[in-house]
Amino acid sequence: MRKTVLLAAAALSLAAAAPAIAQPVGRGGWDIARRESWLQQRIDRGRADGSLAPMEARRAERQLNRVRREERRLRRMDGGVLRPSDATTLQARLDNVADHIRWLRHNDVRRPWA
Repeated sequence: MRKTVLLAAAALSLAAAAPAIAQPVGRGGWDIARRESWLQQRIDRGRADGSLAPMEARRAERQLNRVRREERRLRRMDGGVLRPSDATTLQARLDNVADHIRWLRHNDVRRPWA
């Protein structure tokens, strides 16, 4: 009886997880390349509208380029494919880059020399 209940619980948990497994790769369906492109556009817009100082824009681009290099390295190691764990790690790093860009663009530090 107990074995049957455990099997039923395991089957239900797998059935509940199936929709999550079927979701597209990335955050909200965004793959890594699309997020990298979007973050680069945010940096470019910040540079253009003045919400990012030149040094801040360079810092954000260096951070984004480190993620890009790490992605290329991981893909080379696995024959051009990212393992799910590597993709998750890269997505987390892109989250950090996005948070950093957001902070830089909205930190409201007024430069006395500008």
